Amino acid sequence: MTPLIRTLRSELRSLLANPSKPYTVPGLWVGSDSPVTFPSAPAYLLHQFQVIDQDERRRRHRPWSVSHALAYNCMVRHVTSYNHGEGTAESGWRTTGTFIKLAALLPYLVRMDVDTLVLMPITEIGTVGRKGTLGSAYAVKHPWHIDPLLAEPSIPISVEDQARILVEACHALGIRVVLETVLRTASIDSSLAQTHPEWFYWVDEGKVAELEGGFVAPRFSSESIKVMKQMVASGNHHNLPEPPDTYRDLFTPPPLRVEADERGWKGIGPKQRTLRVPGAFADWPTDDPQPAWTDVTYLRLHDHPQYRYMAYNTVRMFESALEVDEYRSQPLWNTIASIIPYYIRMLNIDGAMIDMGHALPADLRMRIMREARALRQDFLLLEENFSDSDDQSRHSGYDAAVGSLPLVATSVSAIRDFIQNKAGSTSTVKYFGTPESHNTPRAQYHWKHGKAVAAVWTVLRVLPNALGFVHAGIELDEVVPVNTGLGFSDELARAYPPEKLPLFSDVPLPWDTQSVVLTAIVRVARLLHGTSFWEHSTEHDLLIPLTMPEAGVAFLRIPSNSRQGLLCVANLSDQPLRSRLTIPADSGVMFLAPNAKVKRAGSTIDVELDPWDVELVFTLH
Repeated sequence: MTPLIRTLRSELRSLLANPSKPYTVPGLWVGSDSPVTFPSAPAYLLHQFQVIDQDERRRRHRPWSVSHALAYNCMVRHVTSYNHGEGTAESGWRTTGTFIKLAALLPYLVRMDVDTLVLMPITEIGTVGRKGTLGSAYAVKHPWHIDPLLAEPSIPISVEDQARILVEACHALGIRVVLETVLRTASIDSSLAQTHPEWFYWVDEGKVAELEGGFVAPRFSSESIKVMKQMVASGNHHNLPEPPDTYRDLFTPPPLRVEADERGWKGIGPKQRTLRVPGAFADWPTDDPQPAWTDVTYLRLHDHPQYRYMAYNTVRMFESALEVDEYRSQPLWNTIASIIPYYIRMLNIDGAMIDMGHALPADLRMRIMREARALRQDFLLLEENFSDSDDQSRHSGYDAAVGSLPLVATSVSAIRDFIQNKAGSTSTVKYFGTPESHNTPRAQYHWKHGKAVAAVWTVLRVLPNALGFVHAGIELDEVVPVNTGLGFSDELARAYPPEKLPLFSDVPLPWDTQSVVLTAIVRVARLLHGTSFWEHSTEHDLLIPLTMPEAGVAFLRIPSNSRQGLLCVANLSDQPLRSRLTIPADSGVMFLAPNAKVKRAGSTIDVELDPWDVELVFTLH
């Protein structure tokens, strides 16, 4: 037990003496089938930390490997949001999620075999242009300030120390902590804008007021869009098409001074002109239909007199004229490169997910990664890149990238195509084995049933080179997306305004449910750890797709340094499936573990699967 955790327990015991309201938690948090009511919040938290002590003794020496990791991805204020009972909030305990409540949730994650916690941003959130009731975790007001709403106000410990307690509790259980960091954007009212106005884009408020509809993303002609896409695709960033003069003329040099008013920061320019920090927008492709964002802005990474405007060629597909030392905003780059090392030193995090890291200048990105690993050689770096081409990820030094599965694992044919492509791949960068992320529709939206989601998740979990990944809520049959970022139709996006999205508002998970997905996650963990196959498997395992009927998926996974392999056969439909698979002659399969639904008959395998059934059968070679 660390000194901070001892301090927390001491404070909780002191709080037991105070009059308190009963505190109800979901049964899943404490291993029960129905909600459980504790005498008070301190009583619940002390109980959970006692369980953590017991789990620590069982997991203390368990090895961690990125090849076998199972990550749980969540937003702190969302994942443990729950109505704990009447009067709880008035007693000084949050109903929204906090670091301490997430620490108390760790026994639940241990039961799922989670060994990696991936946290969405935890920084202080801006208030100007805020969406929803709480604002976006990506609207970073100050990169070194933690959101005070993530602390339990009744516990007299700083929010920074409450965050440290979470990390220390994770480490006690052998769980590594990865923190998502936002490095290329900031909130409209970022604290840095007053002290460093040159790090931001500014527009003339008077000129913007003359525009119909106010400030919006620049509009390009169809011919310009065609040219820029061809140039970017070929790697030619010299003299990229620029936005129209009317758009560029909105932007000004940094203000002479900055003041605060009811609209946030007010820059004072020449002739007392009022300047404002503009909202950002989807920068690429330039014909992206998303409306301008109201809560975040792009940081101005270069200072070139010709390129003081905000557009695709200044914030992502950087014009070649910018990519020289003379025009780099070096103090800003220094600050950005120091953010991850700051959290390594302050919280002792084990890794970082770099939000839109591929959209940073290459030299800056490499410096960020180099300085992080200078502090921790084994520091885990994850990339938010939805591409399955891992050349950039590999050369940049990432351990894993999101990949395309959250976007394409929406149909049987797409999953089969993905497996077929991976079978011929020499990829060394891991991809997230998940059918959803915080930016996509929930898997429940596409597959309609918990059994279907459980089957799909299981198939993805056992693919070679896949990083096991649980996006918080998938195990609870959640249908509400966290954000409407990617893969949403206009109709579906309209169904989820900011007030209904957890990224912007308090929208609790359906904790009081029983889900077959959770059961499947636990089952797969027990099965994998119960055999030497998992011990010897690596990202270099041979993947052999097997031919199945249209609703089926099947493949062999064969480690290079072990005789034991794995056969996965899945029925991704609501009808029974019977099939006969042919074992490739060069696969070397000699033996199948006994299985009532999967039986070997010479050079073939007879399969009888129920609807949404997945069978994992161990093999000898």
